[in-house]
Amino acid sequence: MKGTAGIPDREIKVIDGPFCSGSWQFSTVEIVPRSGEVKLEPLFVVTTGKPTALQLVEVGTDVCTQRVRKDAPAGIRILACGV
Repeated sequence: MKGTAGIPDREIKVIDGPFCSGSWQFSTVEIVPRSGEVKLEPLFVVTTGKPTALQLVEVGTDVCTQRVRKDAPAGIRILACGV
């Protein structure tokens, strides 16, 4: 996620997952708030590839994109899109 537009260069904590299906993964993360900051809403992360060489597919509050709907295995698609 580092260097992704709109994602602050801050400490990230996985709060749920990763859930895996084939070579796809889905996780829920949060940006760790600094002292006095309001906690931000969690972000969803969809990746593909080997654990040592993950490629980011989507990150954000809505990761149900055309690629996820079309290419992701059913389990990942359900987590990302709810259907």
